[in-house]
Amino acid sequence: MPHAAALVGIDLGTSAVKVAAHAADDGRELAEATQAYGLQTPAQGFVEQNADEVYRATMRSLRSVLDEIKLRGAEPAAVGFSAAMHGVLAVDARGEPISPLINWMDRRSARIAEEWRRDGTAAELYARTGAPMHPMLPLCKLRWLAQNDPSLFTRASRFVGMKELCVYRWTGEWLVDDAIASATGMLDTQTRAWDPHALELSGVGPERLSTPVSCSTQRAVSRSAVAGTLGIDAGTPIVLASSDGALANLGTGAFHSDLLTLTLGTSGALRIVSDRPSLDAQGRTFCYLFDDTHWLVGGPTSSAGAVLEHIFGLLLPDVPEEKRFARAIELAAGAPAGADGLTILPFLSGERAPYWRGDLRGLIAGLDLAHDRRFILRAAFEGVVFALLSVFVVMRELGVNPSAIVLSGGLTHAAFVRQMIADVFEVETQLPDRPEASAFGAAMFAGLAIGALPSLDAVGALLRYPETYAPQAADRAAYRAAFQRFEERARAELRALGTA
Repeated sequence: MPHAAALVGIDLGTSAVKVAAHAADDGRELAEATQAYGLQTPAQGFVEQNADEVYRATMRSLRSVLDEIKLRGAEPAAVGFSAAMHGVLAVDARGEPISPLINWMDRRSARIAEEWRRDGTAAELYARTGAPMHPMLPLCKLRWLAQNDPSLFTRASRFVGMKELCVYRWTGEWLVDDAIASATGMLDTQTRAWDPHALELSGVGPERLSTPVSCSTQRAVSRSAVAGTLGIDAGTPIVLASSDGALANLGTGAFHSDLLTLTLGTSGALRIVSDRPSLDAQGRTFCYLFDDTHWLVGGPTSSAGAVLEHIFGLLLPDVPEEKRFARAIELAAGAPAGADGLTILPFLSGERAPYWRGDLRGLIAGLDLAHDRRFILRAAFEGVVFALLSVFVVMRELGVNPSAIVLSGGLTHAAFVRQMIADVFEVETQLPDRPEASAFGAAMFAGLAIGALPSLDAVGALLRYPETYAPQAADRAAYRAAFQRFEERARAELRALGTA
C-alpha cells in the first residue's frame, strides 16, 4: 500500500517556530509542533535573537512532526517555508553566524530611516521596491552596521535572514525567495533583482547577499548529515515559498481582492492580494511580492500583542502570565465601547503603517478618577484595533473595499476581539478553522509548487469559517467618536515630533 502524502509547513515566527503537516488530499492536520525562543534587548532600541537557538528549535520541531506523520503511515511530499520578514544576520565565509539576528522590531537605525525620508531617498526607493522607509528594513540595518560596527561589517562574508540560513545549511546555496527579498527595501519588484541604488546605500554588493529566486523554487536537502538528522529522504522538495504575511493570506483563503486579511499576533497587519502592484502616493502602505505572479498590499502595525502583554503585566501583575489575556478580556468587556472617553495610543515601540515613525511613543489621554483598570484595558484593546483601522483608511483610498475581513493571529482567538474588529471596521469578520495560518499556508504553497494542488482556489476549498461576526449598530457611534479622538491624538504627537 502506498504511503499517504503529507505537505509540511514551517513558520519561523517572531517568538516561536511552528511546524505542521497536512494531508495532501484533504488538508487535514496530521501533526504539529511548536517551540518558543527568546528575544534579547541589550540596549534601548535593540531587539536581537540567537540564530542558532532558532535553528535548533526549527530542527527539533520539524523532526518531531516528520516522526509523527511516519508513525501514521504518511511521507512528506514537500516542505514549504514561511518566515518573519526584515531580519538581518551577519555570517562568515563558512556560513556561521558572527552576530545576533537583528529582529524586525529593532529600532537602532531610526535616525537613518528618518534622514532618508526627509531627503527624498525613501520616496525614490519606494517607487521601485514598494517598501516604506522604516528602521525595520534590512537596508537601514545594514547602513547602521556600516557606520556603527565597521569591524563586523567588514568581517561579514554575507548578510542574510533566518530562512536563508536554514536553506543554506540544508542545501549549500544562499537563496532568498522574492517575497522575503521584497521586504528588505532593496529589491526592485519589477526586475526581481537587487536595486543598484539600494545596494550603494547599504554598502554591500550583491555577492554579499543571497540570490533572489522565485517563490516556487525547489531544492532538496543535499547535505546528508542534515537529512539523516531530520529523517527525511534527500530527494524531498524544499519549497522556498513566501513571507509569513503572504502565507497567512494563503492559509486563511484570502487570496482574492474582495477578502482582506487582518492578523493580530505579536504584531499586526492588514493585507490584500492583488494581481498588479499598487503604490500609495504618500508611501504609507507596502507593496511586496506575494508569489510569482501576485502582489501583497497592506500595512503592518507594531501595536499589537507585544504591546498588550506589556500593559497586562503592568495592570495584572497578580495574575499568572498564562492567564492574563483571558483576565484582561474579562475586565475589558466590563467597560463600555469607547472606554468612557479614555484613549490609548499603543505606540510603545514606535509605529509602522501608516506613520512609519520609530520615534512615536505611547500615550494615555482622558484618564479620570472614575476610570479603573477595566477602562484602561478596554482602551488598550481599542487602541490596537484603531491602529489597524488607520491602515484600513489608507487602503480604502487605494480602492480596497472588502466584502469580509478574514482573521488570523492569537489575539483573534477571543470572541471579544473578533466582534470589536467587526464593529470598528464595520465589515463582517470571519475566523477560519486553521489556527496557524502561516504554517498551513506554507504547506499549501509547497503543494501548489509540486503540483499536488492545482490552484489557489483548491486551497480555498479546504477551508471552513465556523466563526462569523457581523457589525453591530449599537456601538457604532461610540467607536467612531473614539477613533476620531485616536486620530487627533496621533496627529498631535506627530506634530510634536515635527511632522504634520
